[in-house]
Amino acid sequence: MSQAAADTLVAEAHELFRAEKYPDAAARFEKAAQLFPPHALAWKGLGHSLLCMGRAHDAARAFDRAIGLAPNSATALWGGAVAHADIGNKVVAQSYLRRTLALQPTWIEMARDIPQLLPFLQLSTRTVDILRGYFPTFSTRTYRHAQDNQRSIDVARILDQPRLNSFTYVTIGLTNKEWPQAERPRVEMIMGTLFDTELCGKILANLAFHLSETGFFPEPGVMVRDVIGALQAGDLSQRLPHVFISVPRAWSVRLPLDEDPPVVTLAQVMPVSEAEYTRWRANVAGFEGDLANRKVDVLDLKRAG
Repeated sequence: MSQAAADTLVAEAHELFRAEKYPDAAARFEKAAQLFPPHALAWKGLGHSLLCMGRAHDAARAFDRAIGLAPNSATALWGGAVAHADIGNKVVAQSYLRRTLALQPTWIEMARDIPQLLPFLQLSTRTVDILRGYFPTFSTRTYRHAQDNQRSIDVARILDQPRLNSFTYVTIGLTNKEWPQAERPRVEMIMGTLFDTELCGKILANLAFHLSETGFFPEPGVMVRDVIGALQAGDLSQRLPHVFISVPRAWSVRLPLDEDPPVVTLAQVMPVSEAEYTRWRANVAGFEGDLANRKVDVLDLKRAG
């Protein structure tokens, strides 16, 4: 059969789609795609019809075919983003949404009204992309607030960083927090450790929740008391109950991560003891120098402090 026959079916399908007769529209779009497989409009129309019918998996496949044939079709990319978001294909959904907005920047307002797409518009999504430029492979885990299950923060785990046989944990999501002082950069917290333990993720999550609730900005040089102590994590909470915030010099990362407003940066979290807290109070400006002079390995969570 010719493209002309497929064009006729597509035209009929569009009329049915506008009349919200989605199953009938899908049948004609599918027939057109069978008659003339390179018909991008047929695949795109099939995707939109299937999406309206709640068949997101099938819609995603149809949109993939349409995008393969017409990679600059904003409407196909949009449908593909929604369909893949519906079925949990976050990487594909994010990629399609970015390509959509590159072609149609004003559609960002529509995207904000789509619950499935909203997470991809958050600043933390941009931050993840930047972090992957430095740390190509990492896993993530979601931590939920103890008193509010709707609040959560992700923490990434990276192997052999900042040095061989060590581990790095970094929050993903704190950058979505707007600070009371508008001039403050957005920030994620990063922590290095010699010991791979879930407690590191809990420490960062607890700190992130605390900072979000209080609006306290993690300025390098400040101390936040009882972040680890509050976790009641046995010996660690007793030995190193507090955290010191520093500039993350141990990682080969250029800061700020992103200079485009809002600026995005990282801050290092160092677990510290009560004795180290006392030293900090006595000499705030010289505290890090004191740690260096005493050859304290801040990645060693088993140190006495």
